[in-house]
Amino acid sequence: MDPKATFEFLNSPYWLKYTQQQYRTPEEIHHRLKDRMSAKEWEEIQKTIVVNRKTNAIPLFLNSIDKKFWFFPSDSILKKADELEKSGTKLHQLIVENSSFKDEFFMDSLIEEAITSALYEGANSTRAKAQELIESGDHPRSKDDWMLLNNYEAMKWIKQNRSADVTIDLVKKIHAIVSKNTLEGDDANFSGLFRNDTVYVRSSANEIKHEGIPYHLIDETLLEALELTTKHPRYFPKIIKGILLHYFIAYIHPFFDGNGRTARALFYFKVMKNGLSFVELLSVSAYLKNHGRQYEKSFEKVVGNEHDLTYFIDFNLDALLEAIKEVERKVEYLLSIKKLKGLFAISDNQIGLLQRLALNRFRKISIEDYAGQIGKSREIARQELKQLGEWGLVIEEKTGKKFVYQVDREALDRQILT
Repeated sequence: MDPKATFEFLNSPYWLKYTQQQYRTPEEIHHRLKDRMSAKEWEEIQKTIVVNRKTNAIPLFLNSIDKKFWFFPSDSILKKADELEKSGTKLHQLIVENSSFKDEFFMDSLIEEAITSALYEGANSTRAKAQELIESGDHPRSKDDWMLLNNYEAMKWIKQNRSADVTIDLVKKIHAIVSKNTLEGDDANFSGLFRNDTVYVRSSANEIKHEGIPYHLIDETLLEALELTTKHPRYFPKIIKGILLHYFIAYIHPFFDGNGRTARALFYFKVMKNGLSFVELLSVSAYLKNHGRQYEKSFEKVVGNEHDLTYFIDFNLDALLEAIKEVERKVEYLLSIKKLKGLFAISDNQIGLLQRLALNRFRKISIEDYAGQIGKSREIARQELKQLGEWGLVIEEKTGKKFVYQVDREALDRQILT
């Protein structure tokens, strides 16, 4: 195609709509256009689309396994990454400024990702049980319990060590944390160690979906992947570097088990290391749990379209944007609790308590704990909690010799949402 024809094509609806404004596979584009053109015309358009995408792509070649990955920085991809960073940074700052629930909000976010990551991997538990396990400090009793607790410990470790370099040893360290006491049979001794045999990813019907790369190439290939997501000569958004690391860990599949948990944990590490602290608010796994098939298809689209990673990037950006919206809804709800000041003679301390309890309807607080939170006497704390109970905003119950209080979410909703 000559320069003039190329210029015209790059300004045509075929290119602008299906590559720049939304990134569609050739198959998806054909489905939308097949009634408007002949097979020969489509063949030419398809070829032109793919050639122009690859010509203007950012290469991500893993030479050790001869895989030429790439992605196209379309307008829609860059716009989503920009929107995510702006919205996330603003939201993070808003939470930091609300000291009444800031600490609990960050802790709740940490627990949310730990729980949903384990549930996505098939852990048999409930949110209430998982919350109790993490907050109680009880010793895990099963593999499912260990998965939950390990994910939580991994997220804590990531927050505390975000300045560390992303190295092969760090990848192994994170795997060691997420896989502790969860590997079985011959794999039990491989926590924090790369596999020494072939591994397959299978579907629920036991069909082979993916084969991890040859085990003797893991170190070399992973080192290449870390370099590509750290020192690439081309510019692309920080959030995309984290998404790419997620993909490469899943593709390489360096461990016998726990690759998914490790990949998602490394996404958080990579992005937080790059200064995007807002991701600690987001639960990627919650979205994956509800869109598991789409997640799998994003992997399939990469392999089925000449190793075009744009599809995986696009899916994950959508997941993160949806996670941002969920956090925005949560923050908006907590801030709306301040409306109670127009209905009751309620103190700032009581508002703050309701905000913290509303983060998790299973959370309970004793008189002593509340007194410690507000820096007041036990009697003042008791009176304030009793008052909240009289207003129907908390439920009082006796546990052993102690009274504990839990938010009445339905009553609270009636007061602030009507």
